[in-house]
Amino acid sequence: MKNMWMGIICAVCIGVAIGMTTKPAGSMLPSGAVLDRLVNESFKNVDSDQDGLIEPYEFDTLIIVADKDDDGCMTLAEYKNFSAGTPAIATMIYKHFDTDNTDCLQVNDVYDQFNLMDSDHSNTVTLREFESYYVKLLHTLFNTATVG
Repeated sequence: MKNMWMGIICAVCIGVAIGMTTKPAGSMLPSGAVLDRLVNESFKNVDSDQDGLIEPYEFDTLIIVADKDDDGCMTLAEYKNFSAGTPAIATMIYKHFDTDNTDCLQVNDVYDQFNLMDSDHSNTVTLREFESYYVKLLHTLFNTATVG
């Protein structure tokens, strides 16, 4: 189970911008098939039971799963190892949520993001909802306009 998620915090994820970050040199917003693969892999990382839906408990355990040393804190290095994104994208996403620059993300730092993803308030997140959230986040981080 510890080999799951990360791109959202995304990826983990894995939401709508809380703050802006500086783009690492050479980073570009993925598009087309690369973006589709990133979204799909990130979704699969979060959907630990692989039922096609992200439930709150799966989202809540993202940091716990990525936290390899079990100190209750997911570091940037741990996030990069878990993320489906490139190291540059993972860094941008992580820094977006690590607003106090402690290199320590905890469950409560990303807890509210599930509700932002769950646009129909069904208490589950579909791939389509996740994609919408994730693409908006990437556009915010890369400071580009969203399409659609």
